[in-house]
Amino acid sequence: MTDKKSPVSQVSQVPVSETGDKPQESEQYRVLARKYRPATFKDMIGQDAMIRVLGNAISSGRLAHAFMLTGVRGVGKTTSARIIALGLNCIGPDNDPDYGPTTEPCGKCTHCTSISEDRHVDVLEMDAASRTGVDDIRELIEGVRYRPTSARYKVYIIDEVHMLSKNAFNALLKTLEEPPEHVKFILATTEIRKVPVTVLSRCQRFDLRRVEVGELSEHFARIAKLEGADISETAIKLIARAADGSVRDGLSLLDQAISHTDHVIGEDEVRDMLGLADRSQSFDTFEAALKG
Repeated sequence: MTDKKSPVSQVSQVPVSETGDKPQESEQYRVLARKYRPATFKDMIGQDAMIRVLGNAISSGRLAHAFMLTGVRGVGKTTSARIIALGLNCIGPDNDPDYGPTTEPCGKCTHCTSISEDRHVDVLEMDAASRTGVDDIRELIEGVRYRPTSARYKVYIIDEVHMLSKNAFNALLKTLEEPPEHVKFILATTEIRKVPVTVLSRCQRFDLRRVEVGELSEHFARIAKLEGADISETAIKLIARAADGSVRDGLSLLDQAISHTDHVIGEDEVRDMLGLADRSQSFDTFEAALKG
């Protein structure tokens, strides 16, 4: 297949360092949402339920053949899909074929490195928003019957799956219900109601929740420190609240705030950036309304 796809190599982006070490900066600037994209599930925030279920399924050998990841934008659907693809095929730092699957891919073995560099022929990502037709699905199904070239599983990631046409969904049904044992499907969507129930019934569904403001605040504060930005606690909370549960949206706002204020970020600067009213004006307006 020759999909025009988002590179799977994004799973290898540098996660937030637990030691607080600042990642090396590349020559070309990368936005924070890409720079700190999780490489393993332990780097993700707010999705403990999904990680726990996947961990139990992998440890007990009860792996589903198809996964449906749903949730609002920026909570980690595509990132989770890529980490699952890595974990399913990871063979450990010593390249031991008996190692894995795992929820914590090593990032060093043959499969992890080749998947991360977007050159693994057995992990294919399709953007259903740009490839919506039945012919695209038929092309995918044609490759399903062939065994993986070198990996443990052939993994198909279909992003924005709700964009597929009705005929495309119908063409996928039979393969999605009974795929070969060497094939795994990972579907992701923000519009779960647009996905036919016949497709949903064939997948193990994970609803990725919005991340709480407290978790987002801690996450953003840690990243701001790594970036060398001086940001107040109130400003961090304003950004976390404005993110509305989306990690990616929040990181985009943090990126904007750092650029907007030249690494010194206070409450007033964030309010100005977000277009929020001054709190004193809000109180004065409320007081005036109560007085009639």
